Amino acid sequence: MSVEMKIMSFNIRVRVERDGANCQDFRREKLISVIRKEAPDVIGFQEVQDASLKWLSEALPEYTFLGYGRDRHYSGEFVPIAFRTDRFALLGFDQKWLSFSERKPASLIKGLDQNLWPRVYAHADLLLRGTHTPFSFYNVHTDHQGPLVRLAECTLLLHDAATHGLPFVMTGDFNACPDEPSITMITGTNEELGTQDLTANLAPTFHGFGKVEKIKIDYIFSNLPADPARSYAVPDDDSCGCYYSDHNAVCAYVTIEE
Repeated sequence: MSVEMKIMSFNIRVRVERDGANCQDFRREKLISVIRKEAPDVIGFQEVQDASLKWLSEALPEYTFLGYGRDRHYSGEFVPIAFRTDRFALLGFDQKWLSFSERKPASLIKGLDQNLWPRVYAHADLLLRGTHTPFSFYNVHTDHQGPLVRLAECTLLLHDAATHGLPFVMTGDFNACPDEPSITMITGTNEELGTQDLTANLAPTFHGFGKVEKIKIDYIFSNLPADPARSYAVPDDDSCGCYYSDHNAVCAYVTIEE
């Protein structure tokens, strides 16, 4: 028996007043509409804050949301995982800081080229109801400034997935183009871990509300059976005066095989 799951990675862009017409206040309904229309089974969000988690969870009661802020007092920006409550049982959840003090709130990797903002990743072990094969779901938003620290962050993330031992899905805004070492390291684990970039054939995903040259920095990786040719980015335009985000949400399908 095989059962398919739809996965989404979605950077919703934090609320920034200088975004003007594209401030999150004006994009809220478009963001929710994208999720309702695509109806993914599991979502890895980036750039969520306490206020946006509140309206997301209220608008999407069919999902369970997991995660908390990256700052010293567990507030601020974070990377929650959301899954359809009727489809999955939660076996475990963890969130770690991307540092060598992974349990210390707001900790950083010192001595590299990291920005001042701490980075975290969320990890849920899920069981698709009606199956007996659990899998791990990782969601991350790596540093936007330094390629060296991104490589270190991705090493920590991969090490967790490799040692945890379950089949995995990874979503995230990796802030790196496909030829950067942090990404080629992940795809380089294909032989050892079976990792595929399910978004390998997608066009660039970040557009800065149509103001910058588009680049691909959003990814879905997995070692579950999948056909990358079926992956896609959710299109957007500003015909109503604003985009739904400065990133395109990306979707992929993976399969649990019993």
